[in-house]
Amino acid sequence: MISLFIKSKKALLLFSVLLVALSSCKYETRDLGAKPEASFTITPVAGQMNKYVLSSTSKNAFRYEWDKADGKGFITGKETDTVYYADKGNYTVRLFVYGQSGVDTAAQLIQVAEDDPAGITPLKLLTGNATKKWKLAPEAGALWIGPSDYSQTWWSNTAGDVTARSCAFNDEYSFSKDGSLVVDNKGDFYVDMEGATVWPADMPAPAGCYDNSAIPAAYQAWTGGNFTFEFVNNNTLKLKGKGAYFGVYKAGNPPNAAVTAPENEISYQVVSLTANRLVVKLDYGWGTWQFTYVSL
Repeated sequence: MISLFIKSKKALLLFSVLLVALSSCKYETRDLGAKPEASFTITPVAGQMNKYVLSSTSKNAFRYEWDKADGKGFITGKETDTVYYADKGNYTVRLFVYGQSGVDTAAQLIQVAEDDPAGITPLKLLTGNATKKWKLAPEAGALWIGPSDYSQTWWSNTAGDVTARSCAFNDEYSFSKDGSLVVDNKGDFYVDMEGATVWPADMPAPAGCYDNSAIPAAYQAWTGGNFTFEFVNNNTLKLKGKGAYFGVYKAGNPPNAAVTAPENEISYQVVSLTANRLVVKLDYGWGTWQFTYVSL
């Protein structure tokens, strides 16, 4: 008992000495510096449309992360960076900076007044950079067939056919920038002819407009639905998915000029494409089908 008491007393004394020693020590606190202050300037690049220089004017910073409003979020960069916008609109650029004493952020709005013509791609024209609807142009010649050199017309729709073939002219094609395509035929379908008979031969007769429910099961894929698409070399528009087509369902992939069943995909040559007008064709060598669409 005496030995345990002596040991405890010694430990208490040692602890007391240590406390006195610590209380008498003086600590030197290192100065971490001022907190960073984020700021930057935006300068248009001369001679380059919709391109800007982003220059950090931040204080007490050593690391820079830029969010250029391009959907990529914050990305580590340099004090000076650049940004380009193909489309007009309002873009909020943000800068996040790091310093020894913390972090800070700054933001500025860039107002882009015009689209850059050089940045307009076929995909953008077709989709409006979101989703855009198209339908057959309600005019004579929207459906056209003739020789590949366009030296004459073998057949084309008349102005009256816009009404007579209303179930074809009311079809809507919705193209989205993600490559999806929705075809809405409004519940009706135009049964066409090949020569003197309806095509294929087991379609309802005579040629004309029919409710989708009257179309045989083998051809239901032609009545619309969900498909996909892609541009190939910016001059070929490929519709993908069984039954996708433009203009006339029987006009298949060359050399199949009169198909008897829906195909899994079909590629059209783009004759012309603007923000509100699309012309495509199928060239079979001996002749060409051409279809003209307008945006809604």
